[in-house]
Amino acid sequence: MIRATAIFGGTFDPVHYGHLRAAAEVCEKLGVDDFRLLPAGQPPHRDHTGAEAYHRLAMLELALAPYPDLAVDEREVRREGPSYMVDTLATIREEAGQRPILFCLGQDAANQLSGWHRWRELFDLAHLVVMKRPRSRPRYSGEVAEVLRDRRVRSVRKLSEAPAGRVCTVGVTQLAISSTDIRNQLAEGRDPRFLLPSTVLAYIRKHGLYGCGES
Repeated sequence: MIRATAIFGGTFDPVHYGHLRAAAEVCEKLGVDDFRLLPAGQPPHRDHTGAEAYHRLAMLELALAPYPDLAVDEREVRREGPSYMVDTLATIREEAGQRPILFCLGQDAANQLSGWHRWRELFDLAHLVVMKRPRSRPRYSGEVAEVLRDRRVRSVRKLSEAPAGRVCTVGVTQLAISSTDIRNQLAEGRDPRFLLPSTVLAYIRKHGLYGCGES
C-alpha cells in the first residue's frame, strides 16, 4: 500500500459503471491508501451539464456507498464559480504537505491538456496518471508531448518517490457506456438499467432528472 492521495475527477453526469470500473482498476493498480472521486462543480470547459452539481454529488455518494476504498471529494461542488483543476489541486496540496498526489485523467482529457487553465502548473502540484483504454490513442500537441515525454515513468512505484511532477500511463478496461447515452435513453423513455447502479437510477427517477418522467 502506497501512502498517497489519488484524485479521479469528472462531471459524473450521471455516474455509471464505466466510471466505477475504471476507478476500481486504477485504485488497485496504484495501490494508494486514499482514492477519491471528485465531481466537478461548475466545469469551465462545458456550457451546461444535465444535472445540477448537488444532484451529481448525491448520485456519486450513492454509487460509492458499498465501496469503502473509494471516497468522494466534494470540494469543487462546495466552491462557487468555475472549477479549475489547478486550483483544486492547490487546495489538496496544502492539506497533503509532501504526500504524493496522483491526478488521474482519461486519455481523451489528456489529449486536450494544452487547453487547460495553467496546465503547466499541474506538475508542480501532482503526478499525472493517464487512464488509457484499449481504443484510445495519445494525441498530444507539441509542447504537451515534450513535457509528458520528459516526465514519463514506466512504473507506478516511481510515483511514490516524489510529491509531484511525474507522468505514468495505466491501462483500464474499455466499457461501452457513456453518460450521454444514458441521458438520451432516459429522455426517450428507455430503461438504462445495468449501465449504472440501481440506487443511482432510482435517484434519477425520484428527482425527474434528464427528462425522465416528462411527457
